[in-house]
Amino acid sequence: MSIDKVIDSLPGMSAENREKLRFNAEAMRDNGKEAQASNAERVLQALIDVAVEEKQARYDELSTMSMAERVQDSFVAYPATKTEQKAIVTIVDNPGTSAGALTSIGGWKTQSWQFYFSAMCKKREAILWPDTPSDPQSPGALMQLLIDDSGENEGLSLKTDVEDMFRKMGFGKKKRKLAKVSATS
Repeated sequence: MSIDKVIDSLPGMSAENREKLRFNAEAMRDNGKEAQASNAERVLQALIDVAVEEKQARYDELSTMSMAERVQDSFVAYPATKTEQKAIVTIVDNPGTSAGALTSIGGWKTQSWQFYFSAMCKKREAILWPDTPSDPQSPGALMQLLIDDSGENEGLSLKTDVEDMFRKMGFGKKKRKLAKVSATS
């Protein structure tokens, strides 16, 4: 296959095959004859270019999605572990609860709920926070993308759209608590 055909096939190539191609191209660049090394450089640059284009396309796609849609997308890409499921259900079923209480409800010790929930967010950072790798977010900052920090709730609650998405995805056993309405006359 000609180098141009190899380069043209990159967008449809699996990640595994791209990695094999990269390995072979690096070996050819380092050990091949001049023409082989030149072709290998072209392949390596094309691999970089395709990765940049795909990353930009994914960023553009994610930028148009709501946080709830990104949550759903992130759990399609990286299904929840049993511990992550437990952390999600704990907050979905117990909105307005302190982190310490969520830890107890989950059966953990010493602020474990925060650790598990923030680690879950960090694992899905590329989808939840589709920014450049040079601007990584702390796990706690990523957790705040999903937590309602409006001050209307005491304790921790998910943002309404995020909670709705988690419920649509099958997380949570209890029905949503309705807001209390006060009658003023």
